[in-house]
Amino acid sequence: MKAVIAEVQGRAAVMQRDDIDTDAIFPGRFLRLVQRTGMGAHLFADWLAEGRPEVAFMAQPSPPQVLVALQNFGCGSSREHAVWALSDYGVQAVVALSFGDIFRNNCVKNGVVAATVTPADHARLLQALAGAADAPLHLRVAQRSLQLPDGSVIPVTLADGHAEQLLSAEDEVDRTLRHDAALRAYEARVQRDQPWLASMD
Repeated sequence: MKAVIAEVQGRAAVMQRDDIDTDAIFPGRFLRLVQRTGMGAHLFADWLAEGRPEVAFMAQPSPPQVLVALQNFGCGSSREHAVWALSDYGVQAVVALSFGDIFRNNCVKNGVVAATVTPADHARLLQALAGAADAPLHLRVAQRSLQLPDGSVIPVTLADGHAEQLLSAEDEVDRTLRHDAALRAYEARVQRDQPWLASMD
């Protein structure tokens, strides 16, 4: 990720199902693809073929910027392709009750906001969208807030370090390199005080 993600604003789509796994998001037979561009064409491919109601929103001419899910979204295998497909399709944020841990980490690595809300606020969100399906949501990362179509605001939670990573456009390598001087000092200290370890390189 090399772009600052400070906010996401746009239309939302709701997926009324718990435990949507990464195989449903991006079926395994497409894992041979290595180019991220175009992966959105295979998003929820099996569910679309089956005509499942959860993906009826994909019949719209333009994709939603925000996906609203229920519990344990992105569970299952660790395939990063699931996030690549969502991002390529146009989804910039997912708001849910909970996520699969690896999926949530893959989201932040690829500039997709993965935010959780409490059950009470989730109910408010669903109610607001039921009355104004095409009205935009506005998620602000720094404020950890989600503005509903009626103008009211609910808090969202991001995993530890995710807001900082989204707002700084840094990946794990960049964040590690912040400590370059300390790492070099540690290596020098090991070579001086424990040379038998340094000789194991």
